[in-house]
Amino acid sequence: MSENLSINIPAHHNIYNGLTDRELRIDFSLPTDELNEETGLAILVPGFGGNIDSSVYKKMRESFSDEYNLVVMQCNYFGDDFMQSGSSFNIKGDVNELLTLFSPKEKKIVNNNSSKLLEVLSTKQITLHVVANLDEASDYFNDMGFMQAIDIITALEAVKIILKENNLKFDEKRIIGYGHSHGAYLIHLSNRLAPHMFSYIIDNSAWIEPVYLHSNRYLLQGYGQMTLQIEFDYLAKELIEDKMAFNLFTIYKNFNNSAKIISFQGNNDNLIDHLEKENLINSIPYAEFILIDENRVDQEIFKSNTHGLEADFLKMFEHSLGKFDYHQNCNDHFLNNEIILSNTKIDVDYSYGLPVFNIKQK
Repeated sequence: MSENLSINIPAHHNIYNGLTDRELRIDFSLPTDELNEETGLAILVPGFGGNIDSSVYKKMRESFSDEYNLVVMQCNYFGDDFMQSGSSFNIKGDVNELLTLFSPKEKKIVNNNSSKLLEVLSTKQITLHVVANLDEASDYFNDMGFMQAIDIITALEAVKIILKENNLKFDEKRIIGYGHSHGAYLIHLSNRLAPHMFSYIIDNSAWIEPVYLHSNRYLLQGYGQMTLQIEFDYLAKELIEDKMAFNLFTIYKNFNNSAKIISFQGNNDNLIDHLEKENLINSIPYAEFILIDENRVDQEIFKSNTHGLEADFLKMFEHSLGKFDYHQNCNDHFLNNEIILSNTKIDVDYSYGLPVFNIKQK
């Protein structure tokens, strides 16, 4: 059985305000058998609604490590707390209008104790529009971009350092990124920020640009007999100035990609234009686009052609690895690198072991 480890390390400084008091949690699983020259690394990156503690991701870390001879890791990247379901919220709209739904007895209960409002509403078969209380601030928020990608890169580099310090052998040229929805997008962004890193990328429904940089997120959640329509208004809409730097067309423009990429995309995805995504992937060297339409919904790996494909994550990983030929990332690993994305300049410095990123507007 694989060995499961969890560590906390000092996280990369906040590129938006320089804050340095954050920790990065990294969970990783080592294969049961001794690591060898063929042992690879894999990082799993969930999107909205998933995190490091999700049972399906824990299962993947444990099973993939033994099945595929991998050190499989995950991190709680910057702001992912705000990407889950809503536990604190305010009712949107006129509360008095809701009172028309109540019986005289229910009105009396609520008038005597306003905290009973949701309890009474939960007995109604209605949809209630609420707004999530996110409590984001520039110190810590769901940036949907650079900070999250930096944490992913830091996690990979930190585990590599730990393995080397413990004289454990592994294949530094066999690194797999496996992401779903926004998580897949973040692997693409990480690939651009660390061009030498990934040998293989498995993309399940990565969007071309984070939709919630421009519009609010809506999530339906049961609450008794009532359905909550929870609205999330993310701070990144306000704080991220150069949103074009977050677009995959910008990210891959004039980029010498050296990772082998497989991109799975449904043709009935309400967040992504599959034709635009196909044009993007077809423009990237070593990338393959696989459209999942009604004919490819097999009820085993893919259960739908909508966003996320209702994919069986374990079977999808196995299916993807079967499509990969042997491939190595041939990009050089520079101690210092400068990246320009739209009006954003990114300086990367590996002189101190873990990379340090500094980002400025041109």
